[in-house]
Amino acid sequence: MEKYRKILVGVDGSSQSKQALKRAIQVAKDFHAELLIASVQNDAKFTNMGFGSSVVNKTSPTVITEAKHQLVLFLNQCEQLASEQGVQVDAVMAHGSAKKELAVTIPEKYQTDLIVVGATGLNRVEQMIIGSTASYIIEHTQTDVLIVRTE
Repeated sequence: MEKYRKILVGVDGSSQSKQALKRAIQVAKDFHAELLIASVQNDAKFTNMGFGSSVVNKTSPTVITEAKHQLVLFLNQCEQLASEQGVQVDAVMAHGSAKKELAVTIPEKYQTDLIVVGATGLNRVEQMIIGSTASYIIEHTQTDVLIVRTE
């Protein structure tokens, strides 16, 4: 079996991604690998809520700012959890499509050799309409992928 050196785990705050983080930490420990924790914020989700209301568009900067703040706090917690378990860890917050960022952009930029993600994430409606992030990653990445299901 190939020895993984740099593992990417995608997190979004869902229970699935928290399980993926736990598994990624364990794999990183087993392989003495670095861990890169990534979360992707798509600002378009907040501005394209489908209401067509100027109220939504006027409040969007506040909503987006708060979402970014919460994401940074969550990433810091994830990073601390991995660090406390003796894993060399870094965290990154990307912007855009989680599917594209986790499948191609981040793995290429950080030269990861394993991607760990939860089977599903926070947004079930988006999953039904355009497919899951995990499915997209499997189809579009050149990197090994580990899909984690909740216990």
